[in-house]
Amino acid sequence: MTTLKGAIRSYGASVRRIEREQQRQAREAAKRFKEQQKQQEIKNAKQAVLDWKNYVETIQSVHKNCTEPIDWLEIEKTEKPIEPNLQTRNEALAKKRLENFKPSFFDKIFGSTQKKIKRLSNQLEQAKQKDKKEFDIVYKNYLNELNNWNELQDISSGIKKRETSSYKKALHYFDPFSDIGELGTKISFAFNENHIDIDLHVNSLNVIPDYELRQTSTGKLSKKNMPKSKFNELYQDHICSASMRVAREVFAYLPIDYARVNAMSEIVNTKTGHLEEQPILSVIFPPQTIESLNLETIDPSDSMLNFVHNMKFTKTKGFSIVEKVKLEE
Repeated sequence: MTTLKGAIRSYGASVRRIEREQQRQAREAAKRFKEQQKQQEIKNAKQAVLDWKNYVETIQSVHKNCTEPIDWLEIEKTEKPIEPNLQTRNEALAKKRLENFKPSFFDKIFGSTQKKIKRLSNQLEQAKQKDKKEFDIVYKNYLNELNNWNELQDISSGIKKRETSSYKKALHYFDPFSDIGELGTKISFAFNENHIDIDLHVNSLNVIPDYELRQTSTGKLSKKNMPKSKFNELYQDHICSASMRVAREVFAYLPIDYARVNAMSEIVNTKTGHLEEQPILSVIFPPQTIESLNLETIDPSDSMLNFVHNMKFTKTKGFSIVEKVKLEE
């Protein structure tokens, strides 16, 4: 027979056992949480390093992407949009329902014939309005297509004649530099029958990160200052890459012999001691030379040796002011 004292001892042991089990589970849960937290930190560090590498790669490789070339001959052959006719499909269906209406026996008894005829007549008018609304939409789209067709035909004709005004219209129509952020802050053009002169106001040094991210052997994130020489070389690659991209975009739209791209930057003029908007790179880009390069593997800065260009650059000081390059006579 179980005594009261024995029951109390048994109950107490049971409570202590439960408490020990709860404490063990709490320790294991804390350990699991700490491990999950550690793995998440490692994962975050890995992603941060990957994002940093991708960004550094992107700012050096903007020259790789470009609009597909415009085939102006194909545009010239494009047929003029056909003016649409008003379609009366809804009206025809409603009219047929009205013409085929025959009052039933109950319609005659309850006098609802005229009411139903009136409803069908109203539906006919609504159908006409619906046809009109649908036509208005179609006709508006037609007018937009016609305007675009006329504009492109006009541009195409002018480009065929090498009219500089049409060069300007083409770039305005397609607007390849609407999102210029990855290339610079502003761009301006001067048009000639055989070439185009471009001032690209480049991104400042702020576009280059002044730090490097790495992941340690334990998975933690390490952030260190980027060496000055590497920082300057990255900026050089970015400027050269952006300049080539601008030329490629222009060649995609205009059948010109070459483009001169002048990378303009706010830089200290050593003669005056003041910040001035001056060229730090000036390049003559013929399209054939660009097409001959493997754009996926070139070093943007080294590739400038393929072109007539002016550039003064050192790893320790970066860019210096240069004169805009001139073609040899």
